Amino acid sequence: METKYVSESGVYLDSSTIEQYPESRSRYWNTREGDVRKKLYTMTQRRSNISHLYKEMLRGMIVSFNDVGYINSEDKFVDIMCIHANAERAVAKLKQDNNIILPILSIAQTISNNDDERRRIESVLVHEKYWDEEKSRAFRVLSFAPRAVNIMYQLNVWTKYMADMDQILEQVRLKFNPEMQVPTKFSTLTKSYIDSEENVGTLEAADKEDRVLKKTLNIVVRTYIPNPKFLITSTGQIEEFKIALQ
Repeated sequence: METKYVSESGVYLDSSTIEQYPESRSRYWNTREGDVRKKLYTMTQRRSNISHLYKEMLRGMIVSFNDVGYINSEDKFVDIMCIHANAERAVAKLKQDNNIILPILSIAQTISNNDDERRRIESVLVHEKYWDEEKSRAFRVLSFAPRAVNIMYQLNVWTKYMADMDQILEQVRLKFNPEMQVPTKFSTLTKSYIDSEENVGTLEAADKEDRVLKKTLNIVVRTYIPNPKFLITSTGQIEEFKIALQ
């Protein structure tokens, strides 16, 4: 009995017909895209995939709240400092140092988790274009799909007076309309939103000490952990994509 094969179009081909055509790589699913994916996977595994995403996101969050201020009793706008500190460290610093001027903002990362609604399969190739100003030409850049994550932050507002607290919260909430963009070197479209607000109230003050009002805003940042990027040259070669990002 003569052996028959099925082509990609679903047509049955006998052995005599197959001999008339050259060997096809598609018969074994060894396509150009498969070759590129295999090379990218090997080159990705050789690298130390540390992008410092969390550090960059924290910097972006601090910068986002550096323009917050309040109007004092003399009708002058006063800038407020935003520092990186969790609630416990900020309280200890307020009690130890007498030179800290309130109001002040403190921000800290709490937890992060995977966002399955935005995830993509690891083997999916992401095609991007990079424009080189010096060479006046565009380059093709490939990478595997990034990992979608949600990073949670706590923004603590410390004041002495409720009037100052209201002014600060007004400016902070105006940034989230309904989401706030957090610019980093990885992306200019990273979105964040306020998940909840906690009213801590008045912290206990010892004798001859001023009271401290505190409110906490829980913020969620929706972002991606990037995979290493590779350059596809005009000759079809794959090279590591290196660029000094500012």
